[in-house]
Amino acid sequence: MKIANELLTLTREHHISLSLGNKCVNTAKSNNNNTEIKKLCTQVSKVFRKTFAEHFETEELTIFTPLKGKSDALLKLCNQLFDEHQQLYSLAESLHNHPERLLNFGNLLKSHSRLEDRELFPKINLLSDNEKLNILKSSLSHKPIIKI
Repeated sequence: MKIANELLTLTREHHISLSLGNKCVNTAKSNNNNTEIKKLCTQVSKVFRKTFAEHFETEELTIFTPLKGKSDALLKLCNQLFDEHQQLYSLAESLHNHPERLLNFGNLLKSHSRLEDRELFPKINLLSDNEKLNILKSSLSHKPIIKI
């Protein structure tokens, strides 16, 4: 499927989030390495919010908000994705004290990114040219997500 130009930056950032999700899942499943688990949990706990905040804000303001009014199904999907943003923040911030949540965090990050790519982003064609331009401007102006 061809990716709309307005979504290229966000889609690239989803590759980074999928990579982080995989890293979290794989680290959590390596039961024999508590040092690595704690190290990753501390790192994610410290930087996830500031690393992903602008990405999430771009999605919430320029995609979720305009798409919510297009249908009941999109309203439900956008609300779910917004709630998942909040859950990801909460889980990430709790990892320092609760490394047992790393697997849950990694799985949620992966499923969330895939849901946006597969279900939400194809709906961009429902937006006006001006709304699409807002996505592009916002995604190009925010600090890119860095690998954790």
